[in-house]
Amino acid sequence: MKRKYALSALFLLTMSIGALPENFKAASEEENDSGVSNVDIDYMENKEYYDELAKQRDLEIAEREKREQEQGLARASAYYTIPVTYNKQAYKNFCGPASGRQALSFHKTKSKSKEVLPTQEHFGVTIGVLPEKGPTKSTELRNGLNKYKNIYGFSSNPYIVGSIIDSKDPQKTFISRITDSLKNEKTAPILLTETEWIEQYKGTNFRHYVTISGYRESNKTLRVVDPNHHTKFTGTGTYWTSIGIATDTTIEGKGIAKAVYIADGGNPAMIW
Repeated sequence: MKRKYALSALFLLTMSIGALPENFKAASEEENDSGVSNVDIDYMENKEYYDELAKQRDLEIAEREKREQEQGLARASAYYTIPVTYNKQAYKNFCGPASGRQALSFHKTKSKSKEVLPTQEHFGVTIGVLPEKGPTKSTELRNGLNKYKNIYGFSSNPYIVGSIIDSKDPQKTFISRITDSLKNEKTAPILLTETEWIEQYKGTNFRHYVTISGYRESNKTLRVVDPNHHTKFTGTGTYWTSIGIATDTTIEGKGIAKAVYIADGGNPAMIW
């Protein structure tokens, strides 16, 4: 997918909201073929607030990891999975609603709630995305998930958004957020990716949301629940894929951490 950069639009947006992340996509790209927003205005206008929430959770994760190390708990064989039900996106712009519904399926199972899951269409309306119309923004996806926190019992750990490009150690931040979520069964993390860096996509690129349901330390892989309707890439929708290195600058290097790092910017790439 070729990218277009509208310099005048970018300049005006820069002047209105200040310095932008290195990975920031031009405003003219906000709605694209995959239905994923490149510019989450709520996040950009309230970046300090959202980043503080992410910072606090990262500190809590670091404290838990420190205690585990002190207790001598081995991580070399770490293997974590949670139950996430696959949903193939119903429309080309519905990777966000489908990934959100996948995440809610985990909370429904864990809470044993009798409340039925919202349909993709209903959840799409909740986050401002209609069939074949409108891109998903990460803060709206986060807000939509949290509308169900009391119904499905995750009010003590609601979803937040965060980037990794501003982290001192993007790789560690990425893995720690995911492993903490899965190990402690807190959330089903949703990632915004540039799919060309995921092995299964063989160089084909979409800006695309997926849900994570597993982590395996031994071979450095994540289990992805991928709603993409292009099943020639995703097979049955759930697959294990290499994590790779987030900051890998080579053309050949693959890995979902790199796919997230490159997708990150004006629309935060982690919802967990």
